[in-house]
Amino acid sequence: MSRFLASSASTKPRHIVLQLHAACAISFIALLILFTKTALYASTQRRDADAREDIGLELAHKGDLAGAESQLRDAVALAPNDAEFLSNLATVLAMERKLEDSANFFERALKLDPGNLTSRRYLAANLWQLHRYPQAKQNLELILKRNPNDNPSRLLLGMVAENMSDYRTAVQMLSSVPAEVQKQPESIGALAVSYYQLGEKENAQHTLDRLKNHAAGPRAVLLGAQIADQMADYDTAEQLLNSIKSTYSDETDLGYRLATVQYHAGKFDRSEQTLLELIASRNGTGQVFNLLAWCYQKQNRLDDAMRAFENGISAQPNDETNYLDLQKVLISSNRPAAALEIAKKTTNALPNSARAFAMRGSIEMQASQFSNAVESYRRANELDSASADAALGLANAEFSADMKKDAVNAFQVGMQKFPKDARFALYYALVLLKEADNGDSMAGQHAEELLKSAVKLDPKLVEAHYQLAELALRNGDTTRALREYETAVKLDPQNAKPHFGLAKAYRRLGRTAEASRETKLFEKLQQAGSAAAPSSSETSAK
Repeated sequence: MSRFLASSASTKPRHIVLQLHAACAISFIALLILFTKTALYASTQRRDADAREDIGLELAHKGDLAGAESQLRDAVALAPNDAEFLSNLATVLAMERKLEDSANFFERALKLDPGNLTSRRYLAANLWQLHRYPQAKQNLELILKRNPNDNPSRLLLGMVAENMSDYRTAVQMLSSVPAEVQKQPESIGALAVSYYQLGEKENAQHTLDRLKNHAAGPRAVLLGAQIADQMADYDTAEQLLNSIKSTYSDETDLGYRLATVQYHAGKFDRSEQTLLELIASRNGTGQVFNLLAWCYQKQNRLDDAMRAFENGISAQPNDETNYLDLQKVLISSNRPAAALEIAKKTTNALPNSARAFAMRGSIEMQASQFSNAVESYRRANELDSASADAALGLANAEFSADMKKDAVNAFQVGMQKFPKDARFALYYALVLLKEADNGDSMAGQHAEELLKSAVKLDPKLVEAHYQLAELALRNGDTTRALREYETAVKLDPQNAKPHFGLAKAYRRLGRTAEASRETKLFEKLQQAGSAAAPSSSETSAK
């Protein structure tokens, strides 16, 4: 029996082994067939992807960027882990100004091939144009760590540094690659700005001088003049503009730019003369008349200014600028009735101008025509629902028109719609403080919270600091009140109210000499006509 078992045990496994070998062989053949088919499919897919890339690059070369993008997207879909495909697609997207999309594909390519410095530089260029300066800087520093002599990256890092106000790095980078900088007027401009900001005016002037014979022609010189004007280097700006008088074909534009520089330099009579010469040569545009009017206004020639604004309106009747500026001059000259008349003419002439209706509303507020102001501001809101000025003006007008519920709702809606605009919290607080004066203690508490919120949003709001000081003084917290008054005075030394507040706080603290000094300052500023607090109409007009 044991022999039989032993015999059976020795023969049966051989059959099983043979069966297993056969099964394994069949499975192996099946796997081999599957692998071969997969390899063939992958090979075909790769050839298809390569073909689409070739077509895409050819289309890009011919200028058909949309067709190139389509082909390269198909190539990426077929071979999603090919860094070259991703980079080529990103490049075409950048050429199409689809910068966000381009940056995403460059980032994918760099994950697969982090050592590709060209892709990294292109990514940095995208990030720079997207104003994502810290990320652009980080990528450029990685490139320069690998290759310190990569001139395009040094140029780009200089441009990024100038945008980040790191002017010393900007000068270091840009001045190290003069040939690269010379290629583009914008690079020369960035270097000049950096020199100006570092107080190296002479170097800035020499840099801008390189624009006079630039291949870009007058466009380069105009850029240089604009930079010099912004940096208050008016003589250099004027010299640059005069250097292209014989080569720049647009006489009106050149004359206007020259007059603007002269105006900024405070040479109002020279600016006036330049503008009159343009007008005499029949180049009197609305813009030219507008600047002429401001020259007259600066020279206290109100009647001449009004005529110039009116001539500007005649020259360009569909441009709101001269209408609105004429109203501003009339208001500043204490002629509200004339300003209101012009405001009505403006809205009749420009029925779709939100700014015109907002200005009319502000003037009606000054004239205590509150119901009319509500209607004007409502129309301004209908025309431009994105205007914070119009929304704030409407809220103030509704409160002044005794439409308190509507006003409160308008302030609350404004705070939600324009969460970064501190004026809504400030003026809502001023409204609540009036309610608190009528005995509503809860309104006073809410007003204080709003004032703190306004200061947090905009620490330079003088009126908010002043009102917080008044509340603190009323609540017996003289130390805090003193701090808030001092902040308000520091922010606006010519504002009379905070000086009077300081006098009150000093008097409570027994500092009589300082209280007397602040009282005298208050009286002096008040006599000089210092504005106390911004009125609702002024705020909405700005």
